[in-house]
Amino acid sequence: MLKTEIFKKYNNTENIIEKEENIRLALLGEPEDINKLRELAALTYYRKNYRASISIYEKLIKLDKENGDNYAFLGFLHYELDEMEEAIKYFLKAISKIKNAPFVHFLLGNAYSRIGDIIEATKHYDLAIFSDIDIYSLHLEFAKKYEEMGREKRALREYRAAYEIDPRDRNVLDKIILLKQKIK
Repeated sequence: MLKTEIFKKYNNTENIIEKEENIRLALLGEPEDINKLRELAALTYYRKNYRASISIYEKLIKLDKENGDNYAFLGFLHYELDEMEEAIKYFLKAISKIKNAPFVHFLLGNAYSRIGDIIEATKHYDLAIFSDIDIYSLHLEFAKKYEEMGREKRALREYRAAYEIDPRDRNVLDKIILLKQKIK
């Protein structure tokens, strides 16, 4: 679920702001509609309004305490804001509720790596890998998503991570060079 929500694409021809307004209006009549709240959280995330998404997921956790996906996405939102301690807290809660969560283990590995806890990072990367998750491809998916969202620095970080895993892909190196030039 988390991966699906993160990499969800909205058609550029649809009016995202209007869609968000319609969902907010519908929620006035049904403020605890979990599906509408999730869609609103996805829209606010896509529009880079992470604090609004966090507020929505905090409400979702109160409504549906046993749904590990809510904790996972909340962790991801803190991860996006470079709030790694908060991200780790929610990712750990998510994996305590989700039986098979390789994507969450991958993100948890990234979060631990970013705070310098290599032992925990390695543990969670291993759990992701042993669940047959392709970490190289995930870094590329994130890089493309960040580029689509206009977040070049984040995209560059993900392309570099993919390149460190497999430096044979010339296209990845070309992307790194192109983004470095674009950022300067």
